[in-house]
Amino acid sequence: MIKKAGHILLFLLGVFLLFLFTAEGDAGFPRQIIDDFGQKVIISKKPERIVSLAPANTEILFAIGAGSKLVGVTTYCDFPPEAKEIDKIGGYTTPDIETIVAKNPDLVFAAYGNGEENIEKLRELGIAVVSLYPRSLEDVLKDIVMVGQATGFEDKAEGLVLNLRKRIKVVEEKSRKIPQEKRPWILWIMWYPELWTAGTGTFFDELVKIAGGRNVAFDLQGWKVISKETVLMRDPDIIVCSQMGTTGELLLEKMKGDPEFKKMQVIKEGQIYVIEQDLLELPGPRIVEGLERIDEYITDFWKEGTKNDQNKRCDR
Repeated sequence: MIKKAGHILLFLLGVFLLFLFTAEGDAGFPRQIIDDFGQKVIISKKPERIVSLAPANTEILFAIGAGSKLVGVTTYCDFPPEAKEIDKIGGYTTPDIETIVAKNPDLVFAAYGNGEENIEKLRELGIAVVSLYPRSLEDVLKDIVMVGQATGFEDKAEGLVLNLRKRIKVVEEKSRKIPQEKRPWILWIMWYPELWTAGTGTFFDELVKIAGGRNVAFDLQGWKVISKETVLMRDPDIIVCSQMGTTGELLLEKMKGDPEFKKMQVIKEGQIYVIEQDLLELPGPRIVEGLERIDEYITDFWKEGTKNDQNKRCDR
């Protein structure tokens, strides 16, 4: 009788431990998420199989510790390096629905640009889809928290955002000391000789303002071509060349070698830099690193004393 009672107690203990493990593993699930498109998404259990349809989503997932849950990413997801080893489900604008479904995902993180019809198809197939569409630095931080909530990694997500906010605050406090009329004019170039740049409504424009600078392309909306005449007339204090592969160094050399551009003070004094494009436009955690890099460029500008009597410059 005693032996039988012992067996029963062991059985009940095993059931209790199994229940406890399951409860802890799925704590807080099912849960509802309202994504950036206002869609209510019910996530029935803590996701173990996740597919990401955008590089920024992939970076966020790795940054909050959920990278090991990824079973599919796009061909453009190359950061962190581990993302390159994950099975590919198509391109950013051309995700392959059949390949995604074959991954049997618990959750898919989509983004603006994946194509509304692709996202709707996944939903019709009964797959939970959370769509991200951040349009500001604050939106990026909110989305990191949302991804954490959707995956059950909310503690790590909130910790990451807290750290990012502290870093942003350091830059903001420095930029407040720069008078508006003395803020350096900054130009981003991503192509030559057709000078593609970032105007208002871009992350670059917002980061420049936060760091205490002014965007040379202030009168352009989104990604546009700026004329050489306009660049020469507005005479930027700092030029940033977009790095995609080896294009950054090529842009740098072409700008320096241009007969007209090389006469500008910004070229003569070396206030021209190369930066990875993802740091300034990809809405993930590294965008704060991009902000800090712009802050460094502005700091170097003042340190070198290249003010050039800005008050006497043309009114841009």
